[in-house]
Amino acid sequence: MSPVAELATDYPSGALNKDTPGERERLLLLEEWGDVDTRTALRATGLGRDWRCLEIGAGAGSVARWLAEQCPDGAVTAVDIDTRYVSDAGCPNLEPRTGDIRSMDFVPGSFDLVHSRLTFCHLPEREALVAAAVRWLRPGGWLVLGDPMCMPAVASVHEPVRRFFGALEEGWAAQGSDMTGWAQTIPARLGRAGLRDISVTSRINRLGESGPYGALAAANIRQEGAYLVGAGLLAQAEVDALTALCADPGFTDIRSITVCAWGRKPLGAAGAGDGGKES
Repeated sequence: MSPVAELATDYPSGALNKDTPGERERLLLLEEWGDVDTRTALRATGLGRDWRCLEIGAGAGSVARWLAEQCPDGAVTAVDIDTRYVSDAGCPNLEPRTGDIRSMDFVPGSFDLVHSRLTFCHLPEREALVAAAVRWLRPGGWLVLGDPMCMPAVASVHEPVRRFFGALEEGWAAQGSDMTGWAQTIPARLGRAGLRDISVTSRINRLGESGPYGALAAANIRQEGAYLVGAGLLAQAEVDALTALCADPGFTDIRSITVCAWGRKPLGAAGAGDGGKES
């Protein structure tokens, strides 16, 4: 059996699953890097105190808890395949819900806001989930999606980058993730799904950064590297070479562009309803 055939076939059981040592710390680094931009996008929707919100792929829960604070008279449902790190302490209007969003459904018009960060890119059913999220919105509600558009490994001028991320691309493909083309299409897909008033922000992420992204990238390399070595796609020496390169003060390499887009469901659009229970 080839190494690729032995790779996980879905994200929850892959390199970044919740049972992996260090995953909680990695998620906290992800929050430190990403929360500022995420909050900016969410504020742009005009968050209301009484909004009902759905957070898909809650991770360690910082966005869900922040939404609960911003919408004290509303409610936040935080869905993740594994919610062990999503604490609702101090947030009586926050409900962590363990489950696979692909097998869930909600009453049409249940939410004023649906948000997901770095999740849809890992779900093969991502296009159908955009349609489902729009259906779950009330007329006038907002869908906010953010995912990375990763640079092709082969385009890097650095051999350790080409070797490591080339192997990682094989792992992504095996589990049905789209880390290159999906994010670029998010704004257009929101428009095709019937949303309007679409806005987009982006951020360039570079290996070699010393700030929050640099710390997150180092954690990703450690965790994904161990997984790829275990699967036989890389040698440990190749992981070590990339780690050493990232520590070189003269090194920099654009690794991804994070794309975040949001759009509003028109007033009077079909799909209005009440309640927020799964059907």
